[in-house]
Amino acid sequence: MNENISRQNLENFFLNSNIQIDFGNFFLALLLSLILSLVVKFTYLKVGRALNDKDYFSDTFIPLALITTLVITVIKFSLALSLGLVGALSIVRFRAAIKEPEELVYLFFVIAIGLANGANQFLLSFTSTLIIVFFLFIRNYFKNKKSDEINFDSDSNIISINILNDAIKIDTIINDIKNDLKFLKLKSVNIEKSKSNYIFWYEIDNNRVLSLLNKISVHCNEEINISIYSKSGAFE
Repeated sequence: MNENISRQNLENFFLNSNIQIDFGNFFLALLLSLILSLVVKFTYLKVGRALNDKDYFSDTFIPLALITTLVITVIKFSLALSLGLVGALSIVRFRAAIKEPEELVYLFFVIAIGLANGANQFLLSFTSTLIIVFFLFIRNYFKNKKSDEINFDSDSNIISINILNDAIKIDTIINDIKNDLKFLKLKSVNIEKSKSNYIFWYEIDNNRVLSLLNKISVHCNEEINISIYSKSGAFE
């Protein structure tokens, strides 16, 4: 009798694609994935150090976690569906480039949440997320504690100035824009025969952004390029 049951279970796993899903557990998994992905998004916005638009990028966390939960819930009882998923993914080409390793880490974090909840490992998913989030906040706290006393995010606020053929002195640009900035510090310089590049850290009040952009636009031409990278996006 037990041998027949085991054989039937194996046949269902290898051949049967009409699986019976416990919708109670499924909706619980979706709800937990939604909550935990929101926690990850909040964490990324608070402690993430990426240069890209963090709010826009983190909007993908919630649907990614929910979709991963759905996929794992459907395929976990059937080898046939698992192989079908592998075949489907083999013809998909993801062409969006991940520019920073931190983005990949958070995407994998969200996928792991979806995997755990899709496999009904709710306690593991919940406790692991809390531990990782706690670690990220602690790490961010100690990094900020070691940084300068001036309160600005140097990894997120950068001004890049490119000048060709000595079209203008860098002092002229700096003297024009520094009144709109709370803080300006030179990060790096690259000077060549026909061009030079200057990278600055900066901090600015929101009510001075338009004034700064207007002054920058006056200097920009074919020989002068100024780019601003900030926590809320990138302007050029």
